[in-house]
Amino acid sequence: MKKSPTAKFFSESLAERLRTRILRGDLPPGAQLRQDKIAHEFGTSHIPVREAFAQLEARGFVTIIPNRGAFVSAMTRDEAQELQSMRVALELLALDSAIDAFAEHDAAAARAILEIDREAGDVDQWSKDNWAFHRAIYAPCGKHHLMTVLESLWQKADRYLRLVWQLASWQDASFAEHLRILEAVEAKDKRLAKRLTKEHITAAGAVMVETLSRHRLDIE
Repeated sequence: MKKSPTAKFFSESLAERLRTRILRGDLPPGAQLRQDKIAHEFGTSHIPVREAFAQLEARGFVTIIPNRGAFVSAMTRDEAQELQSMRVALELLALDSAIDAFAEHDAAAARAILEIDREAGDVDQWSKDNWAFHRAIYAPCGKHHLMTVLESLWQKADRYLRLVWQLASWQDASFAEHLRILEAVEAKDKRLAKRLTKEHITAAGAVMVETLSRHRLDIE
């Protein structure tokens, strides 16, 4: 039987609300997600809850263990490093094509995002602005499938990037790096733009790994 659009929308909405709780740390790594409790809280049956769990598992936020239930996925150094390596490879691929097509309106859009980010005061806004800036840089590449994969990759990396954004000292450094990347892209300097982007990603990755170790968040 085909699922109705309303039922699909509800399970997707529920998945997004649970994802937000995971990202904010309200549901920490290893926490069990109990169907009964969640169904009662949201006034629904178990079916959309199970579907939400399945969606979150596909996106890397939940691990479903047979006969045990659903748990918030662990955050590990290996995964952080894997996501970093994937970001470097795919973002530089997108950047290489985007620079050729980068126009004045693309630069204006990226600068507008930076102005918003300059005034941001919380992790949720930094998360939103960070991807919006990078997306504005890469979107002119015109590669739909690549951009779709990148957006999915950023959703998985978001949990780890928030460890970096919680460090107040990182915000100024990140803003300055974004500005230098944009200036290199506007100048059509591929070599410099790609070098700065790679350094930007790997620097954040190093902070992720150090933070995971320091706060013992690297759990299995």
